[in-house]
Amino acid sequence: MSPLREQLLQTTKAFLEAFNEFTPEAVVRNRSPTCTHRIFPATLKLPATSNAEYGEFVGLLKHVMPVFEMRLAEGQEPVVDEVARKVSLYTKSRSETKVGLYENEYFWVLTMNEDGTLIEDVLEFPDSLYTSEWIPKLRDAALEAAKK
Repeated sequence: MSPLREQLLQTTKAFLEAFNEFTPEAVVRNRSPTCTHRIFPATLKLPATSNAEYGEFVGLLKHVMPVFEMRLAEGQEPVVDEVARKVSLYTKSRSETKVGLYENEYFWVLTMNEDGTLIEDVLEFPDSLYTSEWIPKLRDAALEAAKK
């Protein structure tokens, strides 16, 4: 295995571990200062976010999702494009929230810097139907919890 491929996979593993810590600081820890997090499809109408904005979003969700588990989907391995410094992965998540059990699936494309140590771009494709149903529930519960 090439050193760059190993590094890309190591950074991807750190990305998943950071989600499992699920703190504003952790989820952006392995990202470059200029990293952009984009959520597709466009029908979800979710804006691209900076590290600070994404961390703030996680901080808000933390009020209703104290524990968030993200893992590779069973039987799936990351797909690595060393030339483009991209890693694609299919993941599933689970969280016991204040408004019920949240279980979603995602396809991610992580674009990394030259040496593969930092993520420069996050492209997230969650299950759009599931996400569109849950966004209002989680947002409303998180905003209510933040008031307390």
